[in-house]
Amino acid sequence: MSGNVREWVWDWSVSYTSADKTDPTGASSGYGRVARGGSWGFLASYAHSVNRGSDNPAFRSHHLGFRVARP
Repeated sequence: MSGNVREWVWDWSVSYTSADKTDPTGASSGYGRVARGGSWGFLASYAHSVNRGSDNPAFRSHHLGFRVARP
């Protein structure tokens, strides 16, 4: 679904270290929630899942969405 909308994820934004990680756990609190991927309004080079940014959880945009998943 990359490229449709940016996807909110559960993690709070933190700086990653340079060490390799598989499925890292985010911080337990913070200011910005992570948003991954690109959207229809972004350049094509942003439309991949490793593209990562953050925004305040109160931020709303037609470029942001989320996926409901259960463990």
